[in-house]
Amino acid sequence: MSSSDLAAVVVTVCVVVALVALIAVLTQAFALMREFRRKLEDFDSKVGPALSQLADTAEMAQAEIGRLRDLLNIAQKVAGLAESAGAATARVAATPVDKVRSAISVLRGAQTGGTGQRGKAEEEGRETGSGGESTAAGSESRGR
Repeated sequence: MSSSDLAAVVVTVCVVVALVALIAVLTQAFALMREFRRKLEDFDSKVGPALSQLADTAEMAQAEIGRLRDLLNIAQKVAGLAESAGAATARVAATPVDKVRSAISVLRGAQTGGTGQRGKAEEEGRETGSGGESTAAGSESRGR
């Protein structure tokens, strides 16, 4: 056996070993690809319906958000109307209350002014001797 024959045998054995190793790696790769494909199909069968449900839920949520936005706009309008109605009611109610207050103050002013003049008349009546009648009239007006 010459060195060239030995080299040919060594190269042939190395090539066969490399081919066996390559075939083993390719077999493992194909098995891994089949397993990956099965897992992907399983994932798709489970996640596909969930994604469609999620899309439906998102659409419903979007519709509810739109309704809520409309409801908030209506609530703001109602609050504005209630505020303006409250202010208008306060203005309307304030006018009669102010008139009643002014009437009361006028009546009080008239009562104190009239009592002062009657009191003077009573004192003059006492001095003249006819104080009995004017004192009773003065008491009645003071009681009112």
